[in-house]
Amino acid sequence: MLSRRIVAISPDKAFGKQMSVALKAAGGAVETHQSAESLGRGELQVALIAIHLVPELGNLLGELLPRLVGDARVIVILPRSTLGPVVEVLGASERIAAVMIAEAFDVSDLSALATRILGGDLFGLEKMVPWGTKIHSTLVGDYQEKSLCIAQISEFAEMMGVRRKYRESIEQSVDEMLMNALYDAPVDEQGRPIFSEIPTKTRISLRVEQKVVVQYTCDGKAFAVSVRDAFGTLERSTILRYLHKCLHAEQQIDRKTGGAGLGLYLIANNSSQILFNVLPGVATEVLTRFDLDAPKLQLETLGFFNEKIDASGRLVGGPSRRLPAGASYPVERRAPEVASRGLVAALGVAIATMLALIAVVAWPRLFGASKTSVEIQTDPPGVAVFVEGKNVGVAVSGKLTVEGLEVGRTYPVEGRLEGYEAATSAVRVADKNNVFSFKLRPIAASVTLESDPPGATIVVDGKELGKTPKVVTDFPPSSTVSVVFKKDGYSPTTALVSVPGPGKETKIVHQLTVASDLASVVLISDPPGADVYHNGQLLAGVKTPTDAILVKGGTEQRFVLHLAGRVPALVRVNPSPGAQRMEQSATLAEGVQLKVEANLDGKVSVEGSLMCKQIDSPATCTLEPGDYNVSFASGGSKATRRVQVKSKETKVSFGFGWVVPGKNKVLQTDAGPASKLTFEEGKQTVIVSNSDGSNIHGVKVMIRAGVTTTAE
Repeated sequence: MLSRRIVAISPDKAFGKQMSVALKAAGGAVETHQSAESLGRGELQVALIAIHLVPELGNLLGELLPRLVGDARVIVILPRSTLGPVVEVLGASERIAAVMIAEAFDVSDLSALATRILGGDLFGLEKMVPWGTKIHSTLVGDYQEKSLCIAQISEFAEMMGVRRKYRESIEQSVDEMLMNALYDAPVDEQGRPIFSEIPTKTRISLRVEQKVVVQYTCDGKAFAVSVRDAFGTLERSTILRYLHKCLHAEQQIDRKTGGAGLGLYLIANNSSQILFNVLPGVATEVLTRFDLDAPKLQLETLGFFNEKIDASGRLVGGPSRRLPAGASYPVERRAPEVASRGLVAALGVAIATMLALIAVVAWPRLFGASKTSVEIQTDPPGVAVFVEGKNVGVAVSGKLTVEGLEVGRTYPVEGRLEGYEAATSAVRVADKNNVFSFKLRPIAASVTLESDPPGATIVVDGKELGKTPKVVTDFPPSSTVSVVFKKDGYSPTTALVSVPGPGKETKIVHQLTVASDLASVVLISDPPGADVYHNGQLLAGVKTPTDAILVKGGTEQRFVLHLAGRVPALVRVNPSPGAQRMEQSATLAEGVQLKVEANLDGKVSVEGSLMCKQIDSPATCTLEPGDYNVSFASGGSKATRRVQVKSKETKVSFGFGWVVPGKNKVLQTDAGPASKLTFEEGKQTVIVSNSDGSNIHGVKVMIRAGVTTTAE
């Protein structure tokens, strides 16, 4: 392998060096070039060429591809991750094995891709993860096993600390890969899709002989999953056609019988790396990787590879259904030397077998296939039975005989009954004793439990089920359940709930009874949306119209309703003990805005206002028009003004100054100079007092806001 020629092209010298290191690790003689000019002209004899395709290289890919000869393959590295250009480049030529993204470039990824191309040993998840990482495996043969497999992988991802948004991407991608492997890949001996004519709802209950192999692993930095079928029918052109259609069609590919296009598109948008490995007629393997450290999942590598070594024996447990009976490999194999007598005997047996098979096939055509009846037994009775999608009758008493079915043929049979999950299976008709049983699983009945007021604890058989409102699906259908409702401030009450039949729904609204020493009040305002204060305390999260508010019965309760731009309203109520939902209403009239400011921090109060009491300045109060006493207090200073609130916005400002006593001046006292004194703006008389409260002296000074004055 060391003699094989590998060429790396990148106009970025540093990036080209990284490419060279990765390609040397894969084995081979590596040449690094910054353009195609140094490669000369004419045919290019290379095993692999890796191209860092940046805009300054122009149409480099179109120039080099026609010059490649032999089995040469190409890896293209694009600057950024955009699915459209990735698909376009991969579809440019069969020689392009993979497309990578430079902004997420990893040396080990390029080395692994080059090793795949040069060595041809493709299958197996161990080739995608660091050595020593434990790989988990499971087999999937039908829809139920698919669901179990996805649950196992999701549980493993959660255990490994994979974030929820990445776990959802992993689950969706695995689901799509398994649906493709189980129902799109299987073909018969003539290469025709086995499930193409069977409706989706029917085929998900059927199985194929060859199970799907699923492998998954996680090393903390990346999560990887592979899904391998036993048919090898996936073609490169199919992948590119579906992805191109999803990218450019106005309406993307529908999920329809035999179609896998939308699934491939979803996988491409949910994973970091996708590799398709194919051994035609034997196996197809789809490997996906999810980079857990990336800020978001976006496609970094897309590749399609054909296995070059003899891998048939280790990929499937027996011959693929894609191959003719008796064939083990899709390519010509050298047979061991056999004695001529043994060869003749073997040929004789083969001819006899062929004649027998011809007889089996020809008999129904010549004489008509034998037909018989099948007895379908159902639990419960009354199930409608469908054969190949056609209604053949109802098992009224739990039994139905279906006539005219061909012996040796397998029919999809489905049972349906309202309130029960449909049951589907494949019934193979024998020449006699055809009895098949259906047991349908009832769909859970749905009971919505509500209470007035909400938030009551639901208790059934001593077990708490949660708080109202709650949807319960655990009650037996068509039963009666005793439910206890508990809530602080209310008496525990019991209700008998009639559970509907299978698959049906009902809703119960239970009225709670207030405790005997309490009462409940409902407050309504016009307009609604007012905050509610009870005894001066704001009720957090409560607005009008309110739910039931619990209060002590037999005592007067004071509520203030406050809404911005409206005059607050006082509501007094004295409910009797046990009163239920006593309604009180108030109208919140439009008011005038009074804005109070001061040059000091302090508290504002408006006499006669319900809300403007000891509130921080600057303050805004909504009042009815009229005259009000407005007070401002800061520390030891206080001022009050009579303010006329008019029909327009009214403003009032308090400005304060101060005097500082001078040494040996009239403000000198036995206790020392008077401390800093604060007064409202204007001409004031300063009174200095002794500690015993007797006045020493008074002096008039003119106080201006913010000006220091020394008293003389």
